[in-house]
Amino acid sequence: MSRADDAEAASIPSVPGADILDGMVDDETPAPREELSKTEYRTDLGLAMAEDAKRVAKGELSGDAYWEKYDEAAEAEFGDDYRETPNPAIDADGARQTVSRETAESLGCSVGSMESVAESMASEQGDGDGADARSGDEKWGMVIDLQKCVGCDSCTVACKAENRTPPGVSYNVVMEEEHGEFPNVTRTNVPRPCMQCENPPCVQVCPVSATYKMDNGVVNVDYDRCIGCRYCMIACPYGARYFDFGDNYDDEVMGSGEVTSPEYGVDRGPREGGKSPVGNVRKCSLCMHRLNRGEEPACVETCVGDARNAGDLNDPESEVSEMAKSNRSFQLKESEGTDPNVYYLK
Repeated sequence: MSRADDAEAASIPSVPGADILDGMVDDETPAPREELSKTEYRTDLGLAMAEDAKRVAKGELSGDAYWEKYDEAAEAEFGDDYRETPNPAIDADGARQTVSRETAESLGCSVGSMESVAESMASEQGDGDGADARSGDEKWGMVIDLQKCVGCDSCTVACKAENRTPPGVSYNVVMEEEHGEFPNVTRTNVPRPCMQCENPPCVQVCPVSATYKMDNGVVNVDYDRCIGCRYCMIACPYGARYFDFGDNYDDEVMGSGEVTSPEYGVDRGPREGGKSPVGNVRKCSLCMHRLNRGEEPACVETCVGDARNAGDLNDPESEVSEMAKSNRSFQLKESEGTDPNVYYLK
Protein backbone atom coordinates (compact mmCIF):
# COMPACT_ATOMS: atom_id res chain seq x y z
CA MET A 1 0.00 0.00 0.00
CA SER A 2 1.32 3.43 -0.94
CA ARG A 3 1.72 6.34 1.45
CA ALA A 4 -1.29 7.95 -0.18
CA ASP A 5 -3.34 4.85 0.53
CA ASP A 6 -2.07 4.80 4.10
CA ALA A 7 -3.06 8.44 4.55
CA GLU A 8 -6.52 7.83 3.12
CA ALA A 9 -7.11 4.83 5.38
CA ALA A 10 -5.93 6.77 8.41
CA SER A 11 -8.35 9.58 7.63
CA ILE A 12 -11.36 7.28 8.03
CA PRO A 13 -12.47 7.51 11.67
CA SER A 14 -12.63 4.34 13.70
CA VAL A 15 -15.62 3.91 16.00
CA PRO A 16 -14.68 1.99 19.15
CA GLY A 17 -16.88 -0.48 20.97
CA ALA A 18 -19.93 0.36 23.07
CA ASP A 19 -18.00 -0.03 26.33
CA ILE A 20 -15.58 2.76 25.37
CA LEU A 21 -18.35 5.05 24.13
CA ASP A 22 -20.41 4.47 27.26
CA GLY A 23 -17.32 5.21 29.33
CA MET A 24 -16.95 8.54 27.54
CA VAL A 25 -20.52 9.35 28.57
CA ASP A 26 -19.78 8.43 32.17
CA ASP A 27 -16.82 10.81 32.18
CA GLU A 28 -19.16 13.67 31.26
CA THR A 29 -21.78 13.04 33.94
CA PRO A 30 -21.69 15.14 37.13
CA ALA A 31 -20.54 13.63 40.42
CA PRO A 32 -23.91 12.92 42.10
CA ARG A 33 -23.07 13.70 45.71
CA GLU A 34 -21.04 16.78 44.81
CA GLU A 35 -23.83 18.13 42.59
CA LEU A 36 -26.55 17.65 45.18
CA SER A 37 -24.44 19.12 47.97
CA LYS A 38 -24.89 22.51 46.24
CA THR A 39 -28.68 22.47 46.73
CA GLU A 40 -30.90 23.11 49.74
CA TYR A 41 -32.51 19.70 49.39
CA ARG A 42 -31.55 16.35 50.90
CA THR A 43 -28.60 14.72 49.18
CA ASP A 44 -29.33 11.23 50.48
CA LEU A 45 -32.91 11.39 49.25
CA GLY A 46 -31.84 12.59 45.82
CA LEU A 47 -29.24 9.85 45.48
CA ALA A 48 -31.74 7.15 46.43
CA MET A 49 -34.54 8.50 44.22
CA ALA A 50 -32.21 8.85 41.24
CA GLU A 51 -30.87 5.31 41.51
CA ASP A 52 -34.35 3.86 41.80
CA ALA A 53 -35.56 6.00 38.89
CA LYS A 54 -32.91 4.28 36.78
CA ARG A 55 -34.23 0.93 38.01
CA VAL A 56 -37.70 1.91 36.80
CA ALA A 57 -36.25 2.61 33.34
CA LYS A 58 -34.62 -0.82 33.35
CA GLY A 59 -37.87 -2.52 34.35
CA GLU A 60 -36.47 -3.62 37.70
CA LEU A 61 -38.94 -1.54 39.72
CA SER A 62 -42.48 -0.41 38.93
CA GLY A 63 -43.47 3.22 38.93
CA ASP A 64 -46.17 2.48 41.47
CA ALA A 65 -43.67 0.87 43.84
CA TYR A 66 -41.32 3.80 43.30
CA TRP A 67 -43.77 6.49 44.42
CA GLU A 68 -45.21 4.35 47.20
CA LYS A 69 -41.64 4.12 48.50
CA TYR A 70 -40.84 7.84 48.24
CA ASP A 71 -44.22 9.53 48.71
CA GLU A 72 -43.83 10.30 52.41
CA ALA A 73 -40.23 11.48 52.10
CA ALA A 74 -41.01 13.65 49.05
CA GLU A 75 -43.94 15.29 50.82
CA ALA A 76 -41.82 16.01 53.88
CA GLU A 77 -38.95 17.42 51.80
CA PHE A 78 -40.81 19.41 49.15
CA GLY A 79 -44.04 20.31 50.94
CA ASP A 80 -46.62 22.13 48.83
CA ASP A 81 -44.39 21.95 45.76
CA TYR A 82 -44.95 18.19 45.87
CA ARG A 83 -48.52 18.15 47.16
CA GLU A 84 -49.89 20.56 44.57
CA THR A 85 -48.45 19.05 41.39
CA PRO A 86 -49.75 15.94 39.61
CA ASN A 87 -47.58 13.19 38.25
CA PRO A 88 -47.95 13.38 34.44
CA ALA A 89 -47.28 9.66 34.02
CA ILE A 90 -50.93 8.89 34.76
CA ASP A 91 -51.78 10.56 31.43
CA ALA A 92 -49.47 8.34 29.42
CA ASP A 93 -50.38 5.16 27.59
CA GLY A 94 -48.57 1.85 27.45
CA ALA A 95 -44.92 1.69 28.44
CA ARG A 96 -44.76 5.41 29.27
CA GLN A 97 -47.39 5.11 32.01
CA THR A 98 -45.12 4.71 35.03
CA VAL A 99 -47.76 5.49 37.68
CA SER A 100 -51.31 4.16 37.70
CA ARG A 101 -54.22 6.40 38.60
CA GLU A 102 -55.01 4.15 41.55
CA THR A 103 -51.55 4.65 43.00
CA ALA A 104 -51.61 8.39 42.24
CA GLU A 105 -54.85 8.73 44.20
CA SER A 106 -53.19 7.15 47.24
CA LEU A 107 -50.20 9.50 47.26
CA GLY A 108 -49.65 12.81 49.01
CA CYS A 109 -49.49 14.67 45.69
CA SER A 110 -52.61 15.87 43.93
CA VAL A 111 -54.23 13.88 41.13
CA GLY A 112 -54.60 15.82 37.93
CA SER A 113 -53.47 16.21 34.36
CA MET A 114 -50.55 18.00 32.75
CA GLU A 115 -52.16 17.62 29.34
CA SER A 116 -53.15 21.27 29.31
CA VAL A 117 -49.57 22.29 30.07
CA ALA A 118 -48.24 20.20 27.21
CA GLU A 119 -50.90 21.48 24.81
CA SER A 120 -50.23 25.08 25.78
CA MET A 121 -46.52 24.67 25.31
CA ALA A 122 -46.97 22.90 21.97
CA SER A 123 -49.29 25.66 20.80
CA GLU A 124 -46.79 28.34 21.75
CA GLN A 125 -44.03 26.46 19.96
CA GLY A 126 -46.12 26.44 16.79
CA ASP A 127 -46.34 30.23 16.70
CA GLY A 128 -44.01 32.40 14.68
CA ASP A 129 -42.92 32.66 11.08
CA GLY A 130 -43.22 29.72 8.74
CA ALA A 131 -45.73 26.91 8.45
CA ASP A 132 -46.53 24.63 11.36
CA ALA A 133 -45.07 21.30 10.24
CA ARG A 134 -46.73 19.16 12.90
CA SER A 135 -49.27 16.54 11.88
CA GLY A 136 -49.88 15.42 15.46
CA ASP A 137 -48.46 11.92 15.28
CA GLU A 138 -44.73 12.59 14.94
CA LYS A 139 -42.05 11.12 17.13
CA TRP A 140 -39.07 13.40 16.73
CA GLY A 141 -35.64 11.84 16.86
CA MET A 142 -32.08 12.26 15.67
CA VAL A 143 -29.42 10.10 14.06
CA ILE A 144 -25.74 11.02 14.34
CA ASP A 145 -23.18 9.42 12.01
CA LEU A 146 -19.95 9.02 13.97
CA GLN A 147 -18.04 8.33 10.74
CA LYS A 148 -18.86 11.85 9.56
CA CYS A 149 -18.39 13.85 12.76
CA VAL A 150 -15.12 15.80 12.52
CA GLY A 151 -15.26 17.26 16.02
CA CYS A 152 -15.51 20.86 14.85
CA ASP A 153 -17.96 21.82 17.64
CA SER A 154 -20.09 23.84 15.22
CA CYS A 155 -23.14 22.10 16.71
CA THR A 156 -22.17 23.27 20.19
CA VAL A 157 -21.76 26.88 19.07
CA ALA A 158 -24.94 26.86 16.95
CA CYS A 159 -26.96 25.48 19.85
CA LYS A 160 -25.70 28.13 22.26
CA ALA A 161 -26.38 30.89 19.76
CA GLU A 162 -29.88 29.60 18.95
CA ASN A 163 -31.02 28.90 22.51
CA ARG A 164 -29.11 31.75 24.19
CA THR A 165 -27.75 29.41 26.84
CA PRO A 166 -25.65 31.00 29.60
CA PRO A 167 -22.14 30.04 30.76
CA GLY A 168 -22.05 26.49 32.06
CA VAL A 169 -25.09 25.42 30.05
CA SER A 170 -24.39 23.61 26.75
CA TYR A 171 -27.15 21.41 25.40
CA ASN A 172 -24.84 19.97 22.74
CA VAL A 173 -21.35 18.85 23.68
CA VAL A 174 -18.93 16.81 21.61
CA MET A 175 -17.09 14.23 23.67
CA GLU A 176 -13.59 13.59 22.37
CA GLU A 177 -11.09 10.84 23.09
CA GLU A 178 -7.90 9.53 21.48
CA HIS A 179 -7.16 5.83 21.28
CA GLY A 180 -3.95 3.92 20.60
CA GLU A 181 -0.35 4.99 20.57
CA PHE A 182 1.62 7.01 18.03
CA PRO A 183 1.72 6.48 15.10
CA ASN A 184 -1.41 4.30 15.30
CA VAL A 185 -3.71 6.82 16.88
CA THR A 186 -7.42 7.32 16.24
CA ARG A 187 -9.75 10.00 17.54
CA THR A 188 -13.38 9.50 18.45
CA ASN A 189 -15.86 12.36 18.42
CA VAL A 190 -19.25 11.69 19.99
CA PRO A 191 -21.82 14.52 19.94
CA ARG A 192 -24.20 14.22 22.87
CA PRO A 193 -27.51 16.11 22.98
CA CYS A 194 -30.38 15.09 25.26
CA MET A 195 -31.33 11.55 24.29
CA GLN A 196 -35.12 12.23 24.46
CA CYS A 197 -35.55 8.82 26.09
CA GLU A 198 -38.68 6.73 25.77
CA ASN A 199 -38.19 5.67 29.41
CA PRO A 200 -36.61 8.78 30.95
CA PRO A 201 -35.41 8.49 34.57
CA CYS A 202 -35.52 12.29 34.75
CA VAL A 203 -39.31 12.21 34.41
CA GLN A 204 -39.65 9.48 37.01
CA VAL A 205 -37.51 11.21 39.63
CA CYS A 206 -38.97 14.74 39.38
CA PRO A 207 -40.91 15.37 42.61
CA VAL A 208 -42.86 18.33 41.19
CA SER A 209 -43.66 17.06 37.68
CA ALA A 210 -41.58 19.79 36.07
CA THR A 211 -40.07 17.30 33.63
CA TYR A 212 -42.43 15.36 31.42
CA LYS A 213 -42.45 13.55 28.10
CA MET A 214 -44.63 14.73 25.25
CA ASP A 215 -46.36 12.40 22.78
CA ASN A 216 -44.00 13.66 20.05
CA GLY A 217 -41.03 12.01 21.79
CA VAL A 218 -39.48 15.16 23.26
CA VAL A 219 -38.79 15.45 26.98
CA ASN A 220 -39.64 18.96 28.15
CA VAL A 221 -38.94 21.03 31.25
CA ASP A 222 -41.62 23.33 32.63
CA TYR A 223 -39.48 26.13 34.07
CA ASP A 224 -42.43 27.48 36.07
CA ARG A 225 -42.73 24.20 37.97
CA CYS A 226 -39.02 23.41 38.32
CA ILE A 227 -37.65 24.08 41.82
CA GLY A 228 -34.01 23.38 40.95
CA CYS A 229 -33.54 20.33 43.20
CA ARG A 230 -31.28 18.79 40.51
CA TYR A 231 -32.43 15.25 41.24
CA CYS A 232 -33.06 14.86 37.50
CA MET A 233 -29.46 15.81 36.73
CA ILE A 234 -28.05 12.83 38.57
CA ALA A 235 -30.84 10.51 37.40
CA CYS A 236 -29.91 11.19 33.76
CA PRO A 237 -27.45 8.46 32.65
CA TYR A 238 -26.09 10.77 29.95
CA GLY A 239 -25.17 13.92 31.87
CA ALA A 240 -27.36 15.90 29.49
CA ARG A 241 -28.88 18.32 32.04
CA TYR A 242 -27.46 21.57 33.38
CA PHE A 243 -28.31 24.01 36.15
CA ASP A 244 -28.79 27.67 35.29
CA PHE A 245 -26.93 29.70 37.93
CA GLY A 246 -27.92 33.02 36.36
CA ASP A 247 -24.57 33.87 34.77
CA ASN A 248 -24.38 35.85 31.54
CA TYR A 249 -21.91 36.56 28.75
CA ASP A 250 -22.08 40.30 29.41
CA ASP A 251 -18.29 40.54 29.61
CA GLU A 252 -18.00 39.11 26.09
CA VAL A 253 -21.21 40.39 24.51
CA MET A 254 -22.80 43.55 25.86
CA GLY A 255 -26.44 43.05 26.75
CA SER A 256 -26.38 39.28 26.28
CA GLY A 257 -28.69 38.81 29.26
CA GLU A 258 -31.29 41.07 27.67
CA VAL A 259 -32.16 38.64 24.88
CA THR A 260 -34.85 36.05 25.55
CA SER A 261 -34.28 32.41 24.67
CA PRO A 262 -36.80 31.08 22.11
CA GLU A 263 -37.24 27.86 24.07
CA TYR A 264 -40.84 26.72 24.44
CA GLY A 265 -42.03 29.87 22.69
CA VAL A 266 -42.22 31.82 25.97
CA ASP A 267 -40.98 35.41 26.08
CA ARG A 268 -39.56 35.71 29.59
CA GLY A 269 -37.80 39.01 29.05
CA PRO A 270 -34.30 39.83 30.36
CA ARG A 271 -32.56 37.30 32.60
CA GLU A 272 -32.95 38.12 36.29
CA GLY A 273 -32.14 36.32 39.50
CA GLY A 274 -35.10 34.40 40.88
CA LYS A 275 -36.85 34.44 37.50
CA SER A 276 -37.06 31.34 35.30
CA PRO A 277 -35.06 29.86 33.73
CA VAL A 278 -32.49 31.13 36.26
CA GLY A 279 -32.46 28.60 39.08
CA ASN A 280 -33.87 25.85 36.87
CA VAL A 281 -32.44 22.74 35.25
CA ARG A 282 -32.17 23.08 31.47
CA LYS A 283 -31.66 20.70 28.56
CA CYS A 284 -31.92 20.22 24.81
CA SER A 285 -35.46 20.05 23.44
CA LEU A 286 -34.44 19.25 19.84
CA CYS A 287 -35.18 22.90 19.04
CA MET A 288 -38.91 22.24 19.15
CA HIS A 289 -39.59 25.84 18.23
CA ARG A 290 -37.74 25.23 14.96
CA LEU A 291 -39.23 21.79 14.26
CA ASN A 292 -42.72 23.23 14.57
CA ARG A 293 -41.84 25.80 11.92
CA GLY A 294 -40.68 23.10 9.54
CA GLU A 295 -37.00 23.83 10.21
CA GLU A 296 -34.19 21.59 11.37
CA PRO A 297 -32.63 21.91 14.83
CA ALA A 298 -29.82 24.46 14.82
CA CYS A 299 -27.17 21.78 15.38
CA VAL A 300 -28.38 19.80 12.34
CA GLU A 301 -28.56 22.84 10.08
CA THR A 302 -25.02 23.89 11.03
CA CYS A 303 -23.20 20.52 10.95
CA VAL A 304 -20.40 20.94 8.41
CA GLY A 305 -19.87 17.20 8.07
CA ASP A 306 -23.55 16.41 7.54
CA ALA A 307 -23.26 14.04 10.49
CA ARG A 308 -26.60 14.94 12.08
CA ASN A 309 -30.08 14.14 10.86
CA ALA A 310 -33.38 14.92 12.60
CA GLY A 311 -36.90 13.93 11.67
CA ASP A 312 -39.97 11.82 12.36
CA LEU A 313 -39.11 8.32 13.57
CA ASN A 314 -42.75 7.31 13.12
CA ASP A 315 -42.54 7.93 9.38
CA PRO A 316 -41.06 4.73 7.87
CA GLU A 317 -40.13 6.61 4.71
CA SER A 318 -38.24 9.40 6.45
CA GLU A 319 -34.48 9.44 6.13
CA VAL A 320 -33.98 9.52 9.88
CA SER A 321 -36.26 6.50 10.38
CA GLU A 322 -34.41 4.47 7.76
CA MET A 323 -31.03 5.32 9.28
CA ALA A 324 -32.23 4.45 12.80
CA LYS A 325 -33.16 0.97 11.54
CA SER A 326 -29.89 0.34 9.66
CA ASN A 327 -27.41 -2.30 10.78
CA ARG A 328 -24.97 0.49 11.68
CA SER A 329 -27.39 1.97 14.21
CA PHE A 330 -27.02 1.77 17.98
CA GLN A 331 -27.97 3.68 21.13
CA LEU A 332 -25.70 4.90 23.89
CA LYS A 333 -25.88 3.00 27.19
CA GLU A 334 -28.48 0.55 25.90
CA SER A 335 -28.28 -1.44 29.15
CA GLU A 336 -29.93 1.46 31.00
CA GLY A 337 -33.28 0.61 29.40
CA THR A 338 -33.92 4.25 28.52
CA ASP A 339 -34.52 3.53 24.81
CA PRO A 340 -33.27 6.90 23.47
CA ASN A 341 -34.73 8.58 20.41
CA VAL A 342 -31.20 9.67 19.50
CA TYR A 343 -29.38 7.00 17.50
CA TYR A 344 -25.78 6.73 16.35
CA LEU A 345 -24.25 5.14 13.28
CA LYS A 346 -20.97 3.28 13.84
